[in-house]
This record gives sequence, structure tokens and C-alpha cells, in this order.
Amino acid sequence: MTKTPSRSLIIAILLAIAAIFLIFSLRSRNNLKINTFEIENGYGYSITIREKIFIYQPFIPAVEGNIPFSSRSDARKTARIVKRKLKNNEEAAVSVKELREAGIKL
Repeated sequence: MTKTPSRSLIIAILLAIAAIFLIFSLRSRNNLKINTFEIENGYGYSITIREKIFIYQPFIPAVEGNIPFSSRSDARKTARIVKRKLKNNEEAAVSVKELREAGIKL
């Protein structure tokens, strides 16, 4: 007769796996780095996680057409909005309203 694992053991193993996943998830969010870069006629930004590009944004998001940011500062401000959203497990999309509220030149 083989002994089956108890329900408590299974729950403990599942909790341990969840805790490990949570730790790695939190570490990833703390490793988000913003980089701004110059492109033709303006600026863009990227967000990296552990030195790997996660988001590459050469143009102003939520705006029709391929329009770069007019300043490095505007690109950085927008990247900070996206970084905050990622840290809060929110969708990384940025709206025109959010861009205007941040003072981004559209």
C-alpha cells in the first residue's frame, strides 16, 4: 500500500511555489530601467528588465502617426508613467489624456 501525500503537504508545496514566483516577479519590477535615445527629428525611450529591452518606444504612444518626442524630457516623463504602471501590474498603455496631463508636447 502506498501512502498518498496529505492535503497539507500539497498546499505547502503550492504556497512555496507561489512565494518563489512572487519574489522573482518583485525583483523583475525593481529591475526596470529607463533609457532615452535620440532618433531622427526627436527622441524615444526604452524600458529594460535585467538589461533586456522590454519596451522600445521611438514614437509618442496613443498619437496617430510615427511622431517622435520633441524633447528627451518628454520621452523620459512618458517612460516614467509606463514604468509606474508596470510596477503596479497595470497595462502599460498610455492615453492622450495622460500625456496631456504630464505636459507632453503632442
